[in-house]
Amino acid sequence: MKNNMKTKVMCAALSLLVLAACRKDEDVVIDDGDQSEVVTIDENTTHLNGPMRGTLLSGKTYFLTGDLIVPEGEEIIVEECVTIIAEGDGGPIGPEITVHGSFISKGTESCPNLFSVPVNMRTEANTFAGLWGGIQCSDKAKLVYLKWTRLEYLGGEGGPGTPRAGKIRYGLWTLSSDTEVIIEDCHFYGVKDDVYRPVGGKINLMRNTFEFCGETGGDGLNVKAGTVGNIAYNVFYGSATNAFKPSNEGDGTVQSNINVYNNTILNGGWRRPGLSRGANINYEVGARGAAFNNIIVNCKRGIRVLETADIPNVSVDNNLYYAHYQEMVDEFIPSDAVTSTQATLGSNNIYGGVEDNNPLFVNYDVSQFSFTDYNAGENQPRAMNQNDGANLRLSNGSPAIGAGVTSISPVTVNWKYAVGAYAPDVMQPSQDLGAYPTSGNGNKHN
Repeated sequence: MKNNMKTKVMCAALSLLVLAACRKDEDVVIDDGDQSEVVTIDENTTHLNGPMRGTLLSGKTYFLTGDLIVPEGEEIIVEECVTIIAEGDGGPIGPEITVHGSFISKGTESCPNLFSVPVNMRTEANTFAGLWGGIQCSDKAKLVYLKWTRLEYLGGEGGPGTPRAGKIRYGLWTLSSDTEVIIEDCHFYGVKDDVYRPVGGKINLMRNTFEFCGETGGDGLNVKAGTVGNIAYNVFYGSATNAFKPSNEGDGTVQSNINVYNNTILNGGWRRPGLSRGANINYEVGARGAAFNNIIVNCKRGIRVLETADIPNVSVDNNLYYAHYQEMVDEFIPSDAVTSTQATLGSNNIYGGVEDNNPLFVNYDVSQFSFTDYNAGENQPRAMNQNDGANLRLSNGSPAIGAGVTSISPVTVNWKYAVGAYAPDVMQPSQDLGAYPTSGNGNKHN
């Protein structure tokens, strides 16, 4: 790895309990490569390593043999039907894509992109092995655009000169309120810690699917200070902790403002010991926003709003809860945040007792797992954490049909880089709950 140019940035995170996912502030040194040695990708390129720019061509397979660095002011565009195999150099630390400029993956529904590891390493034993480092951004990064892209087996320790040097990497990490991230119609499978941790930034996460995310901790989206945007029409199977956690923790000058709506969240929170966290949507530490039109099934806890959140500017309404066990019902309003959560609740949340308000998915048995299964940690049934032939669309008679609110608008974001062909698809809320409204305009997976 080149070490000729180094940029010093701050990593904002707060040291909490041993079980917390955050870490204390510290300086990290990020290798920006020698821009005089930037390689331009052409039709003969097969291996990705070091500072590069250019276009990965449709239909080709590329091998990530070391850290691929996108220098400041440069971009890499990935056309449709591209496969990137993270092979590494044989050492103990898997490679990553380090972004100081822009990284754009333009998969399509008919021909998505795949970022994975060699076929022989795509095993059950490696689900949380963190075999490669995903996409790690410095505070100079402008745009990360992921469309119809599947990313697998992410995490693992970061190498010297990278944003997460010596620490477990998140699937995607950004460090600036100016960085813009579009993730639409993507699929994440097997992430050791957080799928995406934005320390500031402008985000749009629409119609994605998450499976096996967080080994014994970590969130799907773990927002820090200065992050604004929307999270909607996503499906989350079996998060270790929270599916989505908006927070304003850190030193950002922009208040985190996140709307979380029309998501379907199943079996969340059970791999995280104790009741120290939420299990689906968790607002805390000065964050504002709205959580509405979500379907929450058999999660360890309900939507949770801590007293440290910007409570007057948090609203929680028109969400449907289903629980197969009383222990789940007891935590619909989390026991460690009763007063603060209740202060944000509207009058249209759908609560009940054990087995009340079955959302009537077309093909998914909400009663298939025992309470022992939920508490089995790494021995949970795999079907609890992935789509095992499920169809989460709504059958006729579902209480989720027509129960949504459409008068709440998505958070307004002033996009600078995500414009034109890369403009986000910011979907409006639906009159139905969950990721698959009967209009057919929601999640497109399965």
